[in-house]
Amino acid sequence: MNSFREIAFSKPHIPGTTLGEIDKVLNSRWITTGPKSKEFEQGFCRLINAKNGVAVCSCTAALHLAYSVSNFKPGDEVIVPSFTFCSTINMLVHLGVKPVFCDILEESFCLDPVDIESRITPRTKAIVVVHFAGKPAPMKEITRIAKVNKLVIIEDAAHAFLTKYKGRYIGDSDNICCFSFYATKNLTTAEGGMITYKKKPLIDKIRMLSMHGISKHAWNRYSKSGTWKYKVLMPGYKYNITDIQSVIGLEQLKVALESRRKRLLLVNRYLEKLSSNKNLILPTNPSDKGSEHSWHLFTIRLKRTAKIDRDSLIEEMKKQGISTSVHFIPNHQQKFYRKTYSKELRLPVTEKVYKSILSLPLYEDLSISDVDYVASIVNGLV
Repeated sequence: MNSFREIAFSKPHIPGTTLGEIDKVLNSRWITTGPKSKEFEQGFCRLINAKNGVAVCSCTAALHLAYSVSNFKPGDEVIVPSFTFCSTINMLVHLGVKPVFCDILEESFCLDPVDIESRITPRTKAIVVVHFAGKPAPMKEITRIAKVNKLVIIEDAAHAFLTKYKGRYIGDSDNICCFSFYATKNLTTAEGGMITYKKKPLIDKIRMLSMHGISKHAWNRYSKSGTWKYKVLMPGYKYNITDIQSVIGLEQLKVALESRRKRLLLVNRYLEKLSSNKNLILPTNPSDKGSEHSWHLFTIRLKRTAKIDRDSLIEEMKKQGISTSVHFIPNHQQKFYRKTYSKELRLPVTEKVYKSILSLPLYEDLSISDVDYVASIVNGLV
């Protein structure tokens, strides 16, 4: 019988060198956006082969900026998955854009290209793609649809750091991509995000919007070679990242590939220990050649034959010291969106998946014996 143990759902992996680097930033007396933020942007882009990047305070900020430079007008429509975190959609609403909820593929929980096509109208301007849990969406099909209908694609890559699609990292594409460095993510700065895009003029506009719309950020103005003069060229936001956050990210970039390897070992152990359970549906790797799952989440689904329902399983696992989570409550069923946009909407696959899905603990500092413990509890209950 397994001994009781406490297992968190997520823990950030902070390399031992991080505190020393934070101390250096504090001693430099320049702790907000500055040289380390620039170094972080460059290091991140170099790792995933992105052309340009702007580090910001969250993925929500990144999405807001991406939408803001896409020339949306009030009343325009943008196709989005309902099966995502609400920030993907909230930022559209702030711009007066109507989110058009779309169903997902059951094997990947990413947008269903067939359903996308059925929801396009003359007012549709864009498709927001979410790479759920770190598994790449079917970009070939979605890109074809976008080109035929002259639509913009924006990639919500909050889960997709080091995800590959057909040999290229997410972020190394023709689309604006938005990453998250929230505390639970594979790479974290506590709070933070990044926007990548290949064309520098648009990246320069995004950078300006992220800092009030002024022509020079504080580092340029207050450093020895800087000047105090600046111009407000457009009404912007306060979405910048700090050097303190950036050095946290920089230290994780140094071990990112090793961290991914460790996650993969844990995922394979889960698959090994749970594969014989006929009451579970387990996650799979991408089928496209050259595509790779980054395994931000390890999600299981309960079949109808399971001995327990999903909500009861969560509570029983909690009694055994195991924290879990559900990704996500469908947004078309959330009070505000149901009332405003989706009163009669049914998304059969999204609703089916939501009722049965559960995310298990997965992070670099989880041990193999921890995974064995979690798997044994799941097998015993399901």
